[in-house]
Amino acid sequence: MKCVLIAPPFGSVYGTFKGLMRYGFLNPPLGLCYLAAAVKRSGHQALVLDCEAQGLNLTSILEIIEREKPDLIGITATSPELNNAVAIAAGLKSSLATPIVLGGVHVTIFNEQALVDHPCFDFGAVGEGEETIVELLEALPEPHRYARIQGLIYRQAGEIIQNPLRPLLQDLDDLPFPDRTALPPELYFRSVPRLGHGVTAAFMSSRGCPCRCTYCAIDHIPGWRRVRFRSAANVVDEIEYLVRELKILHISFNDDVLTLNKARIYEICREIKRRQLTFTWEGLSRADAVDRELLRTMKDAGFVRISYGIESGNPAILKSTGKNETLEQIEAAFRLTREAGIIARGSLIIGLPFENRRTVEDSFRFINRLEGIDQVVINILQPYPGTKVREMMLQGVGGSRILNDDLSELRRFGNAVVEVNDLTRNRLIWLQKIGLLRFYLRPKVLWRNFKVYHPKAFLMDGLAFMKALCSWGAN
Repeated sequence: MKCVLIAPPFGSVYGTFKGLMRYGFLNPPLGLCYLAAAVKRSGHQALVLDCEAQGLNLTSILEIIEREKPDLIGITATSPELNNAVAIAAGLKSSLATPIVLGGVHVTIFNEQALVDHPCFDFGAVGEGEETIVELLEALPEPHRYARIQGLIYRQAGEIIQNPLRPLLQDLDDLPFPDRTALPPELYFRSVPRLGHGVTAAFMSSRGCPCRCTYCAIDHIPGWRRVRFRSAANVVDEIEYLVRELKILHISFNDDVLTLNKARIYEICREIKRRQLTFTWEGLSRADAVDRELLRTMKDAGFVRISYGIESGNPAILKSTGKNETLEQIEAAFRLTREAGIIARGSLIIGLPFENRRTVEDSFRFINRLEGIDQVVINILQPYPGTKVREMMLQGVGGSRILNDDLSELRRFGNAVVEVNDLTRNRLIWLQKIGLLRFYLRPKVLWRNFKVYHPKAFLMDGLAFMKALCSWGAN
């Protein structure tokens, strides 16, 4: 059997920052690569298409489908990507009879309603899909077997049936490494500190997150509160394959909290050193999940950049997010990161419930005086389906309101679908732009980034950044 797995284009989520995203944040669809690996391990065939990176439109996708003649088409989508996924599925359905399954976060949150709303999908796959996709492929010739596939939503005699959830995979080491063969590595690159733009591999060493942030939909992903870790040996086995076989010299960890299990990170670092692997890596973490010794150990093993969620520089707003961190912890983490010689990024959210112009100004002042921060991303709050903050805004908590329920309008830059107190939609968009300019156009920040990044990369990223800001009004 054969399947083609499609990641729809998502660049519109970044608005005018789409071009800059391609230089610094573009990752392959790692989830689909895991599915493809599981399919191949079971003796079947799989092809992954990344519409954003490969520049594919409906016409080119249709040409590939007609050439490959798959038995099943899979499309993944988050809620902001759903309209693009539906457009692809509907376009394919108008020409082909091949069954299409929808996977990803959106269908996991909305379950059978996703198929009710979008008849172009024949199936839905809820939760982790490595086993579901294989069982579905093998059941296609015998539809009576659909009822036995856990995590599957399917159509039968005009009805939509949802099967019981599939239990989570217990041992992530049992998974094959994600199949990256169909996606040229050179499509994915980013600006690496002191090295310039380099080919980058996305990486996951754990699944799940224990945090209860109001702006995250993790409560609607079954079992995702329990974090499951790959062993250090298994993690470094894949790193060694990437470095020695694929010649990839920078790896971006996409774990929700990379340093949640500090003992495992120490073990990973020791194993990297023992195998004498030379590469650079980066990841995401929390301010309360790092310390001086850990950061220095990671730096010695090639770690070059970390991203922390700041969210707000106002103590009351920060507390309201459920992040369970303090400004003092955030300040300490950035200071220790700078002392360890690691580049630090921070991210803010403006437009949260209870927010007003004064609290936004608190956030801007906080990041501008924060010792150790090299770069910042300022996001306008997106009330994603399944999040607590969406429910709060629908109820008008803290003076908040949602203006538009069109999921395609959930764009992180240059757009707002919320208002709160004296922060109108236009004011939020303006403040996002002003906040970025206030941070980056300071001489010490410009000089710091010029020293840290390769001159060519600094110039290219800087020009892309200014172009995005200057064209903001066009959207």
